[in-house]
Amino acid sequence: MKTLIACLVVAAFGVGIGWKVNYERYGQYEPAFGPISYRGEIDASNAMASLQKQWSDKFPKVELPDGNVHDFGVMAPEETGEHVFVVKNVGEETLKLKVGASTCKCTVGELGSENLEPGEQTEVKMSWTVKTNESTFGQSAELRTNDPSQVAIRFEIRGQVVRQIQLVPEQVTFGEVAAGEDVEFSVKVYNYLGQPMRPGEVKFSDESVNEFAEFEVTPFEPSEDDGVNEAAEQGFQVTAKIKPGLKQGPVNQNIVLPLFPEADETDEPGKGRYVYIPVTGRIVGVLSMLPNSRLKGISGGGYMYDFGTVDDEESMTAKAFVVLKGAEQSSTKLSIGEIEPAEYVEATLNKPVGQGKMTLYTLQLKLKPGAENVDRLGMGKGDFGYVMIESDNPKVPALKLLLKFALSAR
Repeated sequence: MKTLIACLVVAAFGVGIGWKVNYERYGQYEPAFGPISYRGEIDASNAMASLQKQWSDKFPKVELPDGNVHDFGVMAPEETGEHVFVVKNVGEETLKLKVGASTCKCTVGELGSENLEPGEQTEVKMSWTVKTNESTFGQSAELRTNDPSQVAIRFEIRGQVVRQIQLVPEQVTFGEVAAGEDVEFSVKVYNYLGQPMRPGEVKFSDESVNEFAEFEVTPFEPSEDDGVNEAAEQGFQVTAKIKPGLKQGPVNQNIVLPLFPEADETDEPGKGRYVYIPVTGRIVGVLSMLPNSRLKGISGGGYMYDFGTVDDEESMTAKAFVVLKGAEQSSTKLSIGEIEPAEYVEATLNKPVGQGKMTLYTLQLKLKPGAENVDRLGMGKGDFGYVMIESDNPKVPALKLLLKFALSAR
């Protein structure tokens, strides 16, 4: 017990000595430059009170009575426009304004100092010129302020770009159409010319297509159903029908629509102007095939399957798909016709499967090595093998599939 008491006394004595040494060394430390103060008046004891005195609960505050976005509706390329935004100071201190980054012309009007006292307002005028090939247009301007809650205001203008004549759609793409089927489509033409349009005779730019084409032009009154083109002065719907007879292959044509009747002494300015409506698509045979990495269409019609040089069993077989389209598909059956060279090529057609407006046949191809080497890689004219896909319908012509291959003798 005496030992415990002695230990406590020694510990207490040690703590006391340690505190005294620390106090003497650091407790009375004086800063090298004296007590910290600001302007001889502010020190640690009164710093917070001084800051609170300098703080103010009065600020400028921005208000935008008409918002910061303007939709101008529709404009034509190269047309200029302007819009005035209003900025008002609803705070209790002076509001300072400065024009920042801008993608169009922006001016702050009325107050030359660009300072607004409480309750005052000014106009911010944005002006622009439509220069774009797109169907939409947008510009913005930034106004910087000393409002702590809104240090930058972004004004935006946006709208739709329309040409003097607007087409919907701007280009007709009818895809693939079987040779025995009609091609039908329509285009809406909207007039923003500033004068009445009187469409003349419509036709294709290629006379060979006009032989199979029929057109109808129907006027209509643009309405809210026409979206942004509700603002157009006039509307015309051009309906076209191309009857069977076009050659197989790609179609790249223009429909020519005269805006005014042929020139005469009474014609107003603008006579002789035309609208060109691009038309693209492809006329395919009633019989066609689905291309893949080895199966390609060839110039002049037909297809080619490229086996290449065959050196193993797996590469001697192939599968492709024959497509039957058009009104005759339900009354037509396909079969394998002539094969060349028949002793080295085998072809079979599986049962057809209906897929909406077309019927699919699976074509199985197999190469059969013989006693001699076979080279049908096309080094000479017509030096390919082939398989004929025949039909039992005289309205559906046969399809020729060329085969490119080389076989070693076995």
